[in-house]
Amino acid sequence: MEDNRAVRRIAAAEDMDEVLSIARAFYRLHGFEALSYARPSHDMPGRTDMLFRGFPEAWVSSYREGLDRLDPFPALAARSGRPLRYSVVTQGKPLAGDLLHFIEQARAHGVTDGYIFPTFGPRQHLAAVGITMADHPDRVDHADVPVLHCVAQAAHLRIDQFEEDVVERPRLAPREVTILHWIARGKSNEEIAMILGSKRPTIATHIKRIFIKLNVSDRAAAAVKGLKFGLINV
Repeated sequence: MEDNRAVRRIAAAEDMDEVLSIARAFYRLHGFEALSYARPSHDMPGRTDMLFRGFPEAWVSSYREGLDRLDPFPALAARSGRPLRYSVVTQGKPLAGDLLHFIEQARAHGVTDGYIFPTFGPRQHLAAVGITMADHPDRVDHADVPVLHCVAQAAHLRIDQFEEDVVERPRLAPREVTILHWIARGKSNEEIAMILGSKRPTIATHIKRIFIKLNVSDRAAAAVKGLKFGLINV
């Protein structure tokens, strides 16, 4: 399947399952058996929803039973803003603790090297598409990364279009948006009050309202939701 044909088919897909099926078929032609799609959870801010295609069932079960909390790759891809090769991310670094356990479990379940692509949608919606379980190491070494990334981006854009129809964007007042921006930048209530020329109790009241509107209970979750809905851009 040529990449331009895959992109056209993805653009015409009628639901998320069809999008992922088309994308997986494309990647399988390039030698990658398994596809994952990670995006911020709608129900649990700060957590990631992961969809799998082509992975061993035992790996999917283990991932959903706790390994998801140890997976560093979606966040690393989002921060880097560029495609990452799994093996290169950990190359030359001492593996210990949770990361070592995650890598060992992945290998034990037959999950091999591959790539993870950060993808971006309207209003800063973020996700990450991973491809792995290559049929030969040469597939990873000689992969046409820009083309593979292009199809991942097309898939995310189409899925994001479906999400726009079902996810209602929270509405914050301009002052609340400004405060949320500084929360995402790691500023304390006192620092935000100094920046905006307000009193700390006033800022605290605004933050309580922001939490209610975003349906979150802490500052990190508020920042994540603000980014996901495109309310802020840090």
